[in-house]
Amino acid sequence: MYHSNLIKSPIEVSPHGSFEVNKLCHSVAICEAVKGDRHNWGNATDTEPAFVVYLGCKKEEVAEKIRYINNALGCYWCEIRQPKYLKDFEAEIKIRGMQRHSDDETNGLDFLLWAENDFNYIDSDEYDALTTGYQARW
Repeated sequence: MYHSNLIKSPIEVSPHGSFEVNKLCHSVAICEAVKGDRHNWGNATDTEPAFVVYLGCKKEEVAEKIRYINNALGCYWCEIRQPKYLKDFEAEIKIRGMQRHSDDETNGLDFLLWAENDFNYIDSDEYDALTTGYQARW
């Protein structure tokens, strides 16, 4: 049975409109540049803007989450801070340099959302609609 807890709930838009933050599930938010990579986040593509990911967790889970982010996701620029966007948590981890889609060598945002969604199946069209705005036409 298909079950997903994914949402796309706006949290904040910057005063100058250069980025917007959206909650994608209970513990994950994404901050996307409106276009390009003017903040040097390092993961913009020709078709998708750069982004930073926020992962909410308990304080005692931070070390485990950092190891997971480094080893499973291949992201090494992480900042642990008081929650700014995911206020239901004790800590928020800001992650730079994550890929939007997994490939043969590195897991991406899709893998993180799958893991944070209790390993429930996530439809690829639903994922694309939430993370890129692309809506499949049938």
